[in-house]
Amino acid sequence: MNEYWRNPQINVIQGTSIDDPIVTSLHQGTHCLFYDPAVPVESIAHQTLQGMCTWANENIQEYGLESFYSTERNFYDMANLVKFNMWIKDIRAQGIVKPMLIAYTGKKMYSTNTGESRLRCLEVIPHVKTVSAFITTHKQYHDQFLHLYEITNTDQFFEICNTRNGTEYQFKYTDKHAPYGLEWFEYSSDKTYNCMLADHLCIEAIQNYLKKHPSVVFSPDWFSTAVDWDLYKTNQ
Repeated sequence: MNEYWRNPQINVIQGTSIDDPIVTSLHQGTHCLFYDPAVPVESIAHQTLQGMCTWANENIQEYGLESFYSTERNFYDMANLVKFNMWIKDIRAQGIVKPMLIAYTGKKMYSTNTGESRLRCLEVIPHVKTVSAFITTHKQYHDQFLHLYEITNTDQFFEICNTRNGTEYQFKYTDKHAPYGLEWFEYSSDKTYNCMLADHLCIEAIQNYLKKHPSVVFSPDWFSTAVDWDLYKTNQ
């Protein structure tokens, strides 16, 4: 692993006096950061929702339900079966709340640093053609983005995210040798709180769901049809 991917997570409380992680991520002009309110979805490389369906169906068929949901290596992806079903319902109700973070490295398509899950969800919400996103890139590509708003500090970043003082943010950034500066970010939001279920609760829910629906075949349509996950909580 390259050293520039080993920087620790930086936690920031909006409204406090801190070292500015956005300024740090720019590495004294080596990198730059822009904001685009309408990036075409088709211009961002990402994994697909159908890929998740194929993984689940093939694993269940090959190993059987008991082995499928008792295998530790499957836990993260199993939890995602529940999360994506919830997220699609939420996006349909209130739209996409948070901007993505994408990277430009000179290739034809952007890569995703934060927010790839949203792109997968949009496979079944086809009327959403664009997403808002911060674009992190190297100074050599700076002039390609002069038509966009350039971000040089966290105050600008917070303003775009439209969060209030006291909001907790997390940032990770690279070093000056990387192809881009800002690696990842996340922040707490009241708007997305209700569609964020802890991994262990998701795993319990999908296990209980599969016990009641052992013949399920996962598909984009399955994800698109909201499940009442409260019915599948343990001890229900």
